Amino acid sequence: MNSTLKYRIQKMRSKLDDRSPVAEIHVSSQLFITPDPICDRMVALSEITDTDRILEPSAGTGAILRAIKRVSQVARCDAVELNGELFIHLKTHFPDVSLWNGDFLEYQPDVRYSKIMMNPPFNQSVDIKHIQRALTLLEPDGVLTAICANGPRQQKELKPLADVWEPLPSGTFTYTGVSTALLRITR
Repeated sequence: MNSTLKYRIQKMRSKLDDRSPVAEIHVSSQLFITPDPICDRMVALSEITDTDRILEPSAGTGAILRAIKRVSQVARCDAVELNGELFIHLKTHFPDVSLWNGDFLEYQPDVRYSKIMMNPPFNQSVDIKHIQRALTLLEPDGVLTAICANGPRQQKELKPLADVWEPLPSGTFTYTGVSTALLRITR
């Protein structure tokens, strides 16, 4: 692992130290932990209730799951995580969440979700594919909130679907200068 990636992971871990214990995790450079204020805004936009069935398709270290649990301890949550070490971390820290270890684009649940909250990978505009896939798993009248790149492709493909599009401040995500936005799509 190169020293830049080690430094980035160390900085991400230090940001989490005040929130929950973090396992020794080796991850790709595509992990950008969603800051608490953004997670809380996502939860507010989603209008979570105790009867919701919620999906977090790129669970990472569990930042969005923690925000959901701050609002509702009983809403049913499912989560997907590709990275095996992060998956084990999530199983340890979120025993009440139904977890699936694999590629979200291959996830085939036998249910639909009333709420989907996500911070998908952005590399090569894959955020668009992840959000489009998530929409196929949303119940009628469901709500999807997501972080995406705020680039021309995303503005062309996703912004017309959104009833909320909030550009996020520069520096929202540590170690990337990618312009991002928070969106909400209501079915």
